[in-house]
Amino acid sequence: MTKKNDPTPEEEVQNPTEQTQDDSATTIAKLEKEIAEQKEITKRAQYDYINLKMDFDRRQRLKEEEGKTAHIDTLIASVQKFLPFVESLRKSIETIPADQQENALAKGVIMTYNKFIQTLEGMKIQPIESIGLVPDGLFHEPVSAQPVEDEKMKGKIIAEFEK
Repeated sequence: MTKKNDPTPEEEVQNPTEQTQDDSATTIAKLEKEIAEQKEITKRAQYDYINLKMDFDRRQRLKEEEGKTAHIDTLIASVQKFLPFVESLRKSIETIPADQQENALAKGVIMTYNKFIQTLEGMKIQPIESIGLVPDGLFHEPVSAQPVEDEKMKGKIIAEFEK
């Protein structure tokens, strides 16, 4: 007697194939899941690599810019320390009387001043011409306001105290 639930010999023959197919399907599903996980890991790794590369490139650019600005900042700091000497020489030359222009000391002061100016021009630093211009807060520091006879000069710079 056979039970209804007991497999027949034909079904038993089919079951191993079905079981093998089920095992294969399970294995394929597992492998597909692993492939999907590996693809996700790969995608994240590529994303991280691209971000790191961009960060590295950005940092390298910033370093290059810092190097350029460090040179300029050093130049500015050095020139700012020497500008008072140049200004003192300029004022000294302005106070030399005309009859003493040929004096050896006066010539030495003039030569020193000219050498300073040539050196600054070699560094592409030039004085800002301001006579006749409207004062600009970035370049000029107004000291006083004086009446002028020429209407064209009204509200403009008429004298320089320092260059």
